[in-house]
Formats: sequence, structure tokens, C-alpha cells
Amino acid sequence: MNKTRPNKLTLRLSDTELAELNSRVKRSGFNQQQYLAKAIFEKNVIEKSSCSGLLFELRKQGVNLNQIARVCNLGHFEEERKRITDVLSRLESLWQSLRLLM
Repeated sequence: MNKTRPNKLTLRLSDTELAELNSRVKRSGFNQQQYLAKAIFEKNVIEKSSCSGLLFELRKQGVNLNQIARVCNLGHFEEERKRITDVLSRLESLWQSLRLLM
């Protein structure tokens, strides 16, 4: 038993996932325990609750893009130019917000 890490965690993987994990562990130069600890604790995990507003807005913009695409496919591109610019601006703002979370 490891005195500094006495707790054990069990994980189930498919054959393909295990092969990929073993390959990554080998390339990293760490043993499996070190690799998994680094993968778990050295990356930021974004909690779903902190993104709910962004995801809602992203869905709304997706609906807007679908509506714009429908109108443009009918040959009314020029009439939708301002709306397209507005949606792209909102999407850029959303992207910047997401980047701050990562």
C-alpha cells in the first residue's frame, strides 16, 4: 500500500481505451499512477453549472444561424447581412467568455 496515497480508485475501460491510455502513459515517461494523477489534477474542469447561461445563449445563436441559413438559401442574402453580422458578434463574445473559463 502507498502510504502517501492510501485510497484506491477502480476504472473500467474498453480494450481500445486501455490501449490508448497505455500508449499515452508510455509516451509520457511517467508510470500509470503518475500519469493519471497529472491528467486529473493539472487540468481545469469546468463545472456545468457555470456554463449554463453560455450554453443557453449558444443554443439561441444556433437557432438564429439556422434561420439565417434558411433565408439565405431562398436567395435573400443581402437582406440578412446585418443579422449575420450581429450573430457573428454575439458568437465571438460567447467564444471569449468560454476561453476565460478554460
